[in-house]
Order: sequence, then C-alpha cells, then structure tokens
Amino acid sequence: MVDTHCHLYEAGDIEAELARFKAAGGGALVCAGAGIESSKRAIELAGKYPEVWATVGVHPESLTPEFSNLQLSITNELLNLIKNEKVVAVGECGLDYAEGMQDTPPRSPSGHLGGEDGNRGENRDRQKELFRINVEAARETGLPLVVHCRNAFEDIWERVKNAGVVGQMHCWTGNEEWMKKFVEAGWYISFGGILTFKNSRDLREVAGKVPEDKLLVETDAPYLAPEPVRGSKNTPANVKYVVACLAEIRGLSIQSMSKITSENTRRLFERMT
Repeated sequence: MVDTHCHLYEAGDIEAELARFKAAGGGALVCAGAGIESSKRAIELAGKYPEVWATVGVHPESLTPEFSNLQLSITNELLNLIKNEKVVAVGECGLDYAEGMQDTPPRSPSGHLGGEDGNRGENRDRQKELFRINVEAARETGLPLVVHCRNAFEDIWERVKNAGVVGQMHCWTGNEEWMKKFVEAGWYISFGGILTFKNSRDLREVAGKVPEDKLLVETDAPYLAPEPVRGSKNTPANVKYVVACLAEIRGLSIQSMSKITSENTRRLFERMT
C-alpha cells in the first residue's frame, strides 16, 4: 500500500509511525509539504527514510500579510527544493474557501485564513496568486501538482485546465460532474478518510465511478482519521481502512485495490519508479 498524502513531520515519533505503517502493509508514503519550512522538513525525512518521498509547495493556509513582498522568494525557494531527487510533486497547494468546511482542523496556528475578517475577496485574490506560483513551478519542472480544494472547484478548474499540468486532486470531496472533468483532463482522484465516514454515501458513489487507472488513496495524517478510528489522531497506517473501503465499493479484494492504487501512484509520481 502507498499513502499518497500525509504530513509525517507532524508525527511525534517518526520511527514508531513508520513501523506501524509497515506493520499494516505499507510500502511507501508521500510526505506533503504545506509551506517552505514544512517542505524542507519533508525532504529531510525523505532523505533519511527510503520509504518516504516528498512534495514541496505552499498551502493556502500558509498565507501571511507579507505575502506580496515574498512572491519572488517563494518562487525561487520552490524551484530550488524541487531539484531534490526525492521530490515527486509540487504541492500541497490550492484554494481554500473555508465557509462550510468539514472537520479538517486548520494547519496554520497563525489563523490567517479566517473567513469573517471582512477581507474575504482580498484573501481569495492572494490565494489565487499563490496557487499560480505553485502551478507555474509544476509546469516549469514537469512535475505533477498536488491540489487542495475546499469549496473552490470552479476556480481551481479555471486555473489548471489550460496550464499544461496534471496531478493529484487531494482528499476528494467533489461530485461526479467535477470528477469527470478532472479525470478527462488527466488528473488522479485521491480519497482519504472522509470516504469511510458514515455520512459520505454520495462520495462513495463517486468513488465507484472513477476510472480504475485514476484512483489514489491517502490519509492526510494527522488529520481526518477514517472509520473506525475517527476522532483520533490519524496515522499513515490507517490507509488500510481507506483501501478496504474503496475495495468494497468497487467489488474488489483489498489486495487488488492496494496493487491498483500503488501502480497508479508510481505512474503519476514518476520519480518513485
């Protein structure tokens, strides 16, 4: 099994976390950066542990009031980090229109994305510019993009449909119509713990219709722990529950689903092969 998206640097005991992952049948995992510093940490872990790979990018929740003065610095930092041979993608990046968010806690203790500050339009404009920087880095380097999308499918689509990039739609929560749009453009649809939630019937229906060669699984650990451990701190080992849920939806064995999603991961993230 491959966990295509987690934040391993947020685990307390990295080696214990990896041991649990291996014991659960895990083979490799992708540690997703969500800002410059966390991207550096992801690369550090990927260099230390052969089963760990990294992505580098700037998540919308990493926005600060100083963003306008840091754009060139962010671009240069990303392009420099991408040179590392264990970096498989650009991201986690995207757009987060937080109204009506589900149960994902904020990743930034600074809380810069508060939606009730009266500057929502300005904030979205800055998010779009930050997303553009990530998209351009992916286009320039030929790496796939890892996209975070909350209540922003239309704006994400408008910014990637003609950008010459494809990648992973992380922690998918969209409907069938949006899924088909992204799949037809070459994107992979990644499911995490939300798929297993008791109230996610519509999402499971979508998961049953994704083309087999575009399915990915993830945990987003330490966030969004799946059933039956929902409410606890998530761990990459819990990817087994997502695989099992997806296998049941698709009428396949767990072993077959693990093989399918692992092969898809290595097709998308070519540096892993």
